[in-house]
Amino acid sequence: MARTNLRLAVGLAGRLVDEALEGRRALVNGDGIPGGDALVYAMPGADAHGYRAQLASRQAAGLSLEHVLEEYSTDPRPPLAVLTWLADDWHRTRTGKPLPIAATLPLVGAYLDRALADMARGYGFALTHRLLARTVRDLEQVLYDGDRLEVSRVPCWECGTRLVKVYAATAREDHWRCPACREIYDRGRFDRAKHDHLASRGAERYVTVSDAAAAIGRSVRTVRQWVRDERAASVRDEVSGRVVVWWPDVRRLHASAQRRAERRREEGQRV
Repeated sequence: MARTNLRLAVGLAGRLVDEALEGRRALVNGDGIPGGDALVYAMPGADAHGYRAQLASRQAAGLSLEHVLEEYSTDPRPPLAVLTWLADDWHRTRTGKPLPIAATLPLVGAYLDRALADMARGYGFALTHRLLARTVRDLEQVLYDGDRLEVSRVPCWECGTRLVKVYAATAREDHWRCPACREIYDRGRFDRAKHDHLASRGAERYVTVSDAAAAIGRSVRTVRQWVRDERAASVRDEVSGRVVVWWPDVRRLHASAQRRAERRREEGQRV
C-alpha cells in the first residue's frame, strides 16, 4: 500500500501545473493569474534541510516527531517537499550524509521506491505510510475535489443517515446531502446539525479537535491547549493517526468558561 501511494503521489503531482492553470479554482480574483491550491502544492516548498531544521527545533522543545507533524497537520505540504524530506531522512539515517540526488519528483520518487522494502523493516514505517497516504489524499482533494464525496459523522435531522459532503463548482456552493432522504444542508444548517449531534445525550465519544472547536465556537488552539494542560482527555486515532479529544470534557470546559465570562460581565456592570 505504501508503494502504491508513493507512485500515485508522483503521478498525481505531475498534474498540478495543469490544474493551477486551467482548474476550477485556477484564477485569482478572476484576473487570469494562475493560482489556487494546486499552485501551492506544485511549488517545491521547504527543502529537506528546512524541514529538518524546523522539526529539530520543535523536538528540542520536548515535542515528539508525531506531535510536531500533527500540530502542522492543516498546513499545505507540497508533495515534493514531503517526499524529499522522507528520502533525505532515510539516507541520513543509513549513511550520515545528505541526499545525493537532485530534489525532483522523478528522482526522489524512484529513490524511495527502491528504499521502501528496507524502510518497512523499521525506521518508524507507520509514520512514513501515513505521510504517503496523506499526500495522496491531499492531491486527490486538489485534483478531483469536484468528484469526491466525504461521509461525515453528522446524522440527518430527518432520517438519521450520515450526511455526505458534495463539492460544487465553487467552495461557496459546497454542501452536504443525505443519501437516504436527499435532504440538502448548506454550511449553516450543517453546523447546527453537527452541534445538535455533539450536544445529544448519546454524544459520549471522541471527536477531532477541529470538530470540537467548531461545535463550541472556539479556536482549535484553545482546544489543543486544553489537551496539553490535560484538562481534556485525548487519544490518537489508530486509523487516521489524528489526535481526537473526549467531547464531554470539551463541552464541560466550554460551559465553565462561559459561566466565568458571565460572572465577569455582571461584576463589571455592578462596578
